[in-house]
Amino acid sequence: MASIDELIQDLHSEDEKTRAFAAEDIVFDKVPGGIEILIDRLELEESRFVREVIVNCLKALKGREIVEKIIPLLSSEDAFIRNAGIEILSMQGVIATEFMRKLLGDTDKDIRKFALDILFQLKSPNTTALIAEALNDLDINNLITAVEYLGHMEDTSYTPKVNELFMRSDNILLRCTCLEALAFIGDEESIRCVNKMYPNYENISILEQYSFLKFVARKGSDIHLGLIISLIADKGQVMHKEIINAIEGILKRNPRKLLPPDLLNTLSYYLTTDITDINKYELLILMGHYQNQEIYQILLEHTNNKQTLIRMGAVEGLGLYGNNEALPILQAMKEKEDDRDLLETIEKSIELLQ
Repeated sequence: MASIDELIQDLHSEDEKTRAFAAEDIVFDKVPGGIEILIDRLELEESRFVREVIVNCLKALKGREIVEKIIPLLSSEDAFIRNAGIEILSMQGVIATEFMRKLLGDTDKDIRKFALDILFQLKSPNTTALIAEALNDLDINNLITAVEYLGHMEDTSYTPKVNELFMRSDNILLRCTCLEALAFIGDEESIRCVNKMYPNYENISILEQYSFLKFVARKGSDIHLGLIISLIADKGQVMHKEIINAIEGILKRNPRKLLPPDLLNTLSYYLTTDITDINKYELLILMGHYQNQEIYQILLEHTNNKQTLIRMGAVEGLGLYGNNEALPILQAMKEKEDDRDLLETIEKSIELLQ
């Protein structure tokens, strides 16, 4: 085993592989003062490879000492070192939590932001409560981060506070973040707040439309269908996936046998636009779940489409629709199609109808 002096000498070798091996040996041999030695080298090191080796070595260490010595790295002017500090601290579990509590009160807004990032990744007991403290942060970016993280953690304890922020904020980015967080943690009051904020399509700013649709996809009801229909007419070519997700979410939460006529007419029109084939495929399958007479004809028409994916959506939709009058058409398709996936879909729909 190399002596401590030899390891330190190797850590400053001109050969980067020698430096990397020395860093690993310092941790493996539990060299006294090894944490400080590695941190000092990390701040001097120019090789990205060696830097990453040192960071991985520090990540392998656990305990109060490593937390205390890594925290100062969060103030480094070097982005790599700052991010390394966040990464190392994020692996320390409960031990790091008490230190993050202190950092949330730091005068430097960036340090407070790093503390939030670390708490979110720690996911140890009480981290949600600590992140929620930043709902009162004076820096708007930290406030937005706190709302975003609470949404991702799906903790409903702070839903009333997020509802309040959503209603009183004049910052569009914060409102968007609140909408997307409330998609996960929203309650009945959240729905009332959103409906009050956006009584009609014209009240939804361009920046908020995507976030609004994400909220509706998880929390929306029939009352939002009119807004979505308006969005299809105006933004249907650029927001197709979000629009379809929102419609599917509403219909799933509010079961029915027939689609509302205005929605069916809009979806029929949507199929004629330039949205992607995968979106048309999704729409055809969605329509197949409902029993409007018009839907059967729409599905039949699309079995003749030039695009394989669209024909597949029509075939799958016919199987779901359940009208066995489509059997001869599917049998004829089976005779002439050569796409393996489409043939498999045809056979499944035939089985359903038989």
